[in-house]
Amino acid sequence: MSNADHAQSTTTAGFTATLPLPLFASVMGTCGLGLVWHAVETRWDLSPVVSATLTTIAAAVFVILLAAYAVKALHHRDRVMAELRHPVRINFLPAIAINLLLLGILSRPWLESVSNMLWISGAALQLFLTLLIVTVWLNSHRPPNSLNPAWFIPAVGNVLVPVAAIPAGFELTGWFFFSIGLFYWIILGTLVFYRLVIGDALEAPMRPTLAILMAPPSVAFLAWLQLAPGPTNAGLVLYFIALLNFLLLIPQVPGFLRLPFFPSWWAYTFPLAAFTVATFRFDALTGAVGGTILAALAGLVTLVIVLVAARTLLAVGRGELAAH
Repeated sequence: MSNADHAQSTTTAGFTATLPLPLFASVMGTCGLGLVWHAVETRWDLSPVVSATLTTIAAAVFVILLAAYAVKALHHRDRVMAELRHPVRINFLPAIAINLLLLGILSRPWLESVSNMLWISGAALQLFLTLLIVTVWLNSHRPPNSLNPAWFIPAVGNVLVPVAAIPAGFELTGWFFFSIGLFYWIILGTLVFYRLVIGDALEAPMRPTLAILMAPPSVAFLAWLQLAPGPTNAGLVLYFIALLNFLLLIPQVPGFLRLPFFPSWWAYTFPLAAFTVATFRFDALTGAVGGTILAALAGLVTLVIVLVAARTLLAVGRGELAAH
């Protein structure tokens, strides 16, 4: 084996050994950007080239990460088990199910049968992981300082299911998952907000998870529009809660910009994309936003995701994931 081949083999082995579970949020972010560009293309009657390209990229990244994490589980089982026992990292495990749901939503315009297969498998896995992780919460000690917005991912991710289920004709399934997500959002929202106000400041690697506060109401608004189409009062309340969380995060931006790179940077991406898509839908219902603000939001989320993706690739190339 040549030196170059050996170096490449070492780099690949290092990547699989150190691949952090939170990196699956990168697929969520890429899918979120695909949904944003689908909204842009719909709003301005553009060809769906960008959203289709992003869907393909997201699917490819998802397959690569799944394969790499399977190799990690095979050769570094102790590291995988350590992540699953970690009070924070375990909450990123359902990102795998959410990725299946998002890919199902994105692929529906082109491959309806594939879309159905993806979102149904994602919904089943989401329910299983919700039951598993909530059971772990109930039967083990969780340090109070481990509470952070990433706790929303396992349970509140259920509100995403109706976005895929209703177009496929599964109304009761949509209401079932929406009810689960809403129930846990209320509970976890109270716990997380209490910890943020009363507890110690979030550690630097966890500070990006503050952006996740935008995700539950944004996705719940999109789900509500599927379950109860039209500008209903309940739907407007959900959107305005998302807007409030977006505004609350603006003063945090200088602090975010000073943070060193962590894989948790991907926590900025999907919530911002979900809020942007929700704003496009809100404008379509009310006409209260306008094209300039919509374009600015789409540009902002595109810039953020491109920068986070570039920094992640640089970290992979430098072998920096081992440090996180």
